[in-house]
Amino acid sequence: MAYFPFFVELEGKTCLIVGGGMVAYRKALVLKDFGPEITVVGKEMIPEMEQLAATDDNNMNLIRRGFEDQDIQEADFVIAATSDEELNRHISAICRLQKIPVNVVDVQEECSFIFPALIKEEDIVVGISTGGSSPTIAQYLKKRFREAIPPGFGMLASQLGTYRELVKEKVPSLPVRTEIFKTMVKEGIRQGGVFTRDQVIELIERKLGQHED
Repeated sequence: MAYFPFFVELEGKTCLIVGGGMVAYRKALVLKDFGPEITVVGKEMIPEMEQLAATDDNNMNLIRRGFEDQDIQEADFVIAATSDEELNRHISAICRLQKIPVNVVDVQEECSFIFPALIKEEDIVVGISTGGSSPTIAQYLKKRFREAIPPGFGMLASQLGTYRELVKEKVPSLPVRTEIFKTMVKEGIRQGGVFTRDQVIELIERKLGQHED
């Protein structure tokens, strides 16, 4: 069955990753851009994990020991990424018992949530899932969707987001606001991902003048 794509605010949430190898590192690398506080528990840490923690502005903590059941107590979600299948299964079981979302890497039936194939461009995030049936198709679609996103589109989305309140304040009509937002996107793409505040004000005045006529 297909998975419903919840988009969740992770900034400030607590993530526990069990495992210090390459699989755990890849999950930490993806997650760090979304702002959670990450704790990694593992008897050994690969150099890449050490380096990631050293450059993550104190939002990532490495604990060099084996997993203990109480490690999950403060976690908002857990990722089991060890090479020990029995341990991963155990982590999944205790998380489910306490209703803590858990992902067991590459074992779909042990997961209460899965990682989609992700595309992130600033505030634009695209998640692609095949319900675990074909990661290869998900990766193929990821490549195609990434190619379809215009250059600078993520930066443009962030920029236009700062203008939303200005447009709402100046333009009471919803249809006119919709016209303005569509024009902002179209012109922003044409200009390489840039649409200035002065251009927004000029566009608002022009659209309001057209509808007054």
